[in-house]
Amino acid sequence: MNRETSLYLDAWRLLAALTVFLGHVSGARFTGGLLWQFGPFMGEAVAVFFVLSGFVIGYATDRGKETAQSYAVSRLARIYSVALPALIVTFILDAFGRLYRPEFYSSSWGYVSDGQVWQFMSGLLFLNQIWNLVVPQGSDLPYWSLGYEVWYYVIFGLATFATRRWRIISVLFALAVVGPAIAFMLPLWLFGLFGYRFCAARGVGRPMGWLLTIGTLLAWGAYEGWGRKHVAAIVTIPAFLKRDSLLEDYVVGALFIAHIIGFRAISTTFETTAKRIGKPLRWAAGATFTIYLLHLPVAQFLTTQLPWPPTSWQTRTVMFAGTLLILFALAEVTERRKEPWKRGFKTLLAQVQPSQPVA
Repeated sequence: MNRETSLYLDAWRLLAALTVFLGHVSGARFTGGLLWQFGPFMGEAVAVFFVLSGFVIGYATDRGKETAQSYAVSRLARIYSVALPALIVTFILDAFGRLYRPEFYSSSWGYVSDGQVWQFMSGLLFLNQIWNLVVPQGSDLPYWSLGYEVWYYVIFGLATFATRRWRIISVLFALAVVGPAIAFMLPLWLFGLFGYRFCAARGVGRPMGWLLTIGTLLAWGAYEGWGRKHVAAIVTIPAFLKRDSLLEDYVVGALFIAHIIGFRAISTTFETTAKRIGKPLRWAAGATFTIYLLHLPVAQFLTTQLPWPPTSWQTRTVMFAGTLLILFALAEVTERRKEPWKRGFKTLLAQVQPSQPVA
């Protein structure tokens, strides 16, 4: 994957994270509905995240040097460097926030005060979404997606590193453990994985690249303007899949990966632009996981500390700019500091398998 494509993926990651951030913080209880237009696109941003995740894993494991142990270490460090701090920060902020303004932590927007220990542990072990479970992690409502994505890492690891004899059996067992909701979202992740492999194997020529890059954006825009309101009427998604927008996720995911395949073919056209914006873009994108996972607990706590109404300019400044500043500060001690986590997990796994990497 060349530098231009890598930066383009970073830009999409940042855009998706900020879309979810703005969609939530624009809520009436935060800023009186300012920038409410981002709200309808939060689900699509999550679909983009899943596709990007599969694409990046395809790239990360395409160098021929990955072992089961190194794969596990990398994934554990990537997830827990943010997930564990996010859980700790969330429950601390929630506890203090409820002391100041308990009425702000309401079941009307998804907050559940009961079973705090189970909320924490199910999130820590990513059991919060298996089968019919829908366990929130305090005010951190976006955490639900980790209960999907982590299992895709597990399934991919089994499909890649398990011995041939056990590969299919282990994957089917994992799918049986997680249940249908997680299984039916897996194609989104696979769009990204197979999209990367297609690019690495052959890709498309520049004329087709331009057609896909521009054509998919036009098709996406047409879908937003017309298709979105009609898609839901085509198929009724069963309640046990826990995702009313599942068909929409497939549409968005397919368009997005086709767009990325197209951009990969024309990416060198943007070499000069990549050189100019590469460093600041990479830095900003290095906080996307933290922005996505922690924006709601931070914003929710800030509402308990502000004396002004949600529609005031003071509140809106604190909620938008102040929350982002806090999130970028948190990113400095979470996802930008994965190396200590890698060393820790490498040592831990070496104790389990001291002689040979897991085969």
